[in-house]
Amino acid sequence: MEAWAAGDGTAFAATFTPDADFVSVIWEFIQGRTELAGFMRGTHMAEPDTTTLRFPVPNVAVLVAVGDRPMPPGATAPPDARSVQTRVAVRHTGTWLFTTFQNTRISQFPQ
Repeated sequence: MEAWAAGDGTAFAATFTPDADFVSVIWEFIQGRTELAGFMRGTHMAEPDTTTLRFPVPNVAVLVAVGDRPMPPGATAPPDARSVQTRVAVRHTGTWLFTTFQNTRISQFPQ
């Protein structure tokens, strides 16, 4: 999250597997570290304020976080900018890396 908060696309992408799949909040499908580094360069995200973490098997983690959309430093996101992120991480030789990321905007269910 520090790399995302800093707008460092390369450092953010380094937390993912080389063949990672990333679905942005605006439905863009990004594959791999190189494409992800370019896509995330200059974006910013606040630290998630709600997180769940579970381990369905010892070397796989599923993280669900709620946070605000990428914003410039110091900017405040509007209330409708919140999203839910689901991430899957895998552990390989002692290192945890994200392999899948899905970001979905939170919206009101139609009445």
